[in-house]
Amino acid sequence: MPAKDASPGARAEHGSSGEDRTPGRKATLRGKRIAFAGRLLSCDRQMARRMVQTAGGRVSTTPSADYLVVGVGAQTRVAPRGKAIDEARFLKLLGPHGPPLDAATRDRLRDLVDSTHAARLYPRLTWGRRQRLARHGLLEPVSFANGVGYGFRDLRVLREVDEMLAAGLTLAQAMTRLLPRAGGQLELRFPMAAVKPSPKRVDLTMEEDSADAWFDVGFCADRDRSGFPTAIAAYRKALEIDEHHVPSLINLGNVYYEMGKFEDAREVYTRATIADADNPRTHFNLGNACDETGDLLGAMRAYRRAILLWPGYADAHFNLALVAEKLASWAMALQHWQKFLDLEPGSEWAAVARSHLDDAREKSAKAVQRDD
Repeated sequence: MPAKDASPGARAEHGSSGEDRTPGRKATLRGKRIAFAGRLLSCDRQMARRMVQTAGGRVSTTPSADYLVVGVGAQTRVAPRGKAIDEARFLKLLGPHGPPLDAATRDRLRDLVDSTHAARLYPRLTWGRRQRLARHGLLEPVSFANGVGYGFRDLRVLREVDEMLAAGLTLAQAMTRLLPRAGGQLELRFPMAAVKPSPKRVDLTMEEDSADAWFDVGFCADRDRSGFPTAIAAYRKALEIDEHHVPSLINLGNVYYEMGKFEDAREVYTRATIADADNPRTHFNLGNACDETGDLLGAMRAYRRAILLWPGYADAHFNLALVAEKLASWAMALQHWQKFLDLEPGSEWAAVARSHLDDAREKSAKAVQRDD
């Protein structure tokens, strides 16, 4: 909850008409109460308060306001007597009183993931590694006054690099694979011998008894199925030390999932969603496990939660559309097939999505006719 603003300008709002006294500028928020949740990228909270007051509005210290601006790290919710809006919509309401951003950058805000969220999704991609990828042109982060945002293309790159690092490649080796694409080349014949992960010997006799240390052991061991028993033992040891160690929960669930132990994976993923409720990836993984165990409603809830946290999560839209089809919820399937295609029109799965979209559109139309 934002701290109470005790500035003279805020107190004066109660006794003024709310007019913006700046010549030639309309009071775009005249008489409106604005509340904030989470962190804004385009400006810090203090600047946002000043801009609201300049635009004729006043800052509310409770969510019971005309508008609740939902920023980074806040769960989307609707104020009791108002409505929730994202940062891009807030900037439009500010109009000329907002920060100096061009229209294209302002509109992109709703499709960006901030650096903190990216770090949660891909913990192997540290800030230094992301900077290195950006210096080589593999990422195009958008810099704002209060942080950095990554677009959908950047998130795809981060996901691919994260998967390569998980397979044992170094960052330099991962970049070797991706740089030809950034340079516009279509040559896909890479020197595989040079980037093949070298096997590492796993030693469980270690002196440092910490969750992070045991996680590292499991991380090295779960590169292939032969190391799964060692990985499971290491992740379990990490969780004995810290039952809320999210990386160990996620990776242990992944190992169980790969082994086809979907009930075990579901139990561990559920613990991960409780420990890190704001991570869309944990909810996505839980949805996959629920789907495999036949709990379609549970899968739907998990995928929808992942999408609520990250509206641009294309894989979650894809899988939710599949679950909706299994439940014969054709209108929902239609919505999420279309959203997936909007996000990834050039994906290798786009043809599959278009085929399902046509089928869902036809069956949705028939369902409407039956209801009539």
